[in-house]
Amino acid sequence: MTQPTTPPAPRPAPRPHAVAPEIALKAVDTRVEDVLDAVTLYDGEPYLVGSLAAGLGDHRSDIDVHVVSGDRPAAFDGPVLAFTPAGTCVDVRYLDRCTIDRVVGGRRPGQGARPAGRGDAWLLSRWLNAVPLRSGAPPLLDDGQRARAVGLITTSLLADLTALAAFAALAERAGADRAWYLCRRAGTAAWELAAVLSGQYHLGERWLPARSAAPEVAALARAAGAARRAADLDGVLRGLGVDPAAASGRVGLRVSPEAERWTLAGEPFLLVAGRRLVPAVSAVPATVAAALDGDAAAVFAGLVNGALRWTVDVGGLAPRLEPAP
Repeated sequence: MTQPTTPPAPRPAPRPHAVAPEIALKAVDTRVEDVLDAVTLYDGEPYLVGSLAAGLGDHRSDIDVHVVSGDRPAAFDGPVLAFTPAGTCVDVRYLDRCTIDRVVGGRRPGQGARPAGRGDAWLLSRWLNAVPLRSGAPPLLDDGQRARAVGLITTSLLADLTALAAFAALAERAGADRAWYLCRRAGTAAWELAAVLSGQYHLGERWLPARSAAPEVAALARAAGAARRAADLDGVLRGLGVDPAAASGRVGLRVSPEAERWTLAGEPFLLVAGRRLVPAVSAVPATVAAALDGDAAAVFAGLVNGALRWTVDVGGLAPRLEPAP
């Protein structure tokens, strides 16, 4: 079984090009004063985050604001929708400083399967581009927190890429019809990682083309977008300084600890999520690499139906962007 991992040693995190809030909000024809009026329900320091703060937004963008309440618990920790007098949506999230410290010091990838989407890495990517709405306010993250946030985002994306590349190879070996889709998702994860390594920290597929100005990122994006088979990902992984032959050995497998073992008509089954009875995998290999040499179809089915869980060990890996050819 793979072990929890720690991120690569934090390195200095370059600050993004500063986007003054009044300039960023011009994309949606809004004034800073209107946004401040919309977020006055609770005390706290408001920061512009999201695509506008990163200099990527357009007239269709929402105004994303995080209001930090200091050291005391926030009156409401969650999203709220507000509106400017002109009707522009302001997506507000109220946070306390303890929440930020917890996320920046959060658990590492590899400690268990986690759903894709707007998790801690997504939050960190917003905070790295945060712009104070009030003049004289301190940065949302200090230099040490910025370096750690970049390390956590990088490691999280690397774990995603490693797992997806391994699962693409497993699906292909199992003859699954969704293998091509996993290749595409692995390619997107590689593109995201390349953009982050170039200093573009705002996560999200919508803005990936705008974050790909660096020649190295553009070259890798073309290769990643063309990936349809697991073998197509080998060059993509090498372009990030990752050995493709080692990826499947870094993804560990185990029986879901929440599953209940049942026997029906002499055959082993697992009750998953308290409501679905699925065939048990007779012998669970330690890693996806081992599954490739065994019953790949049974292992892949176990992952799809929830009978198996996975972890990723990316310890010792230090991804980097290879120069464009």
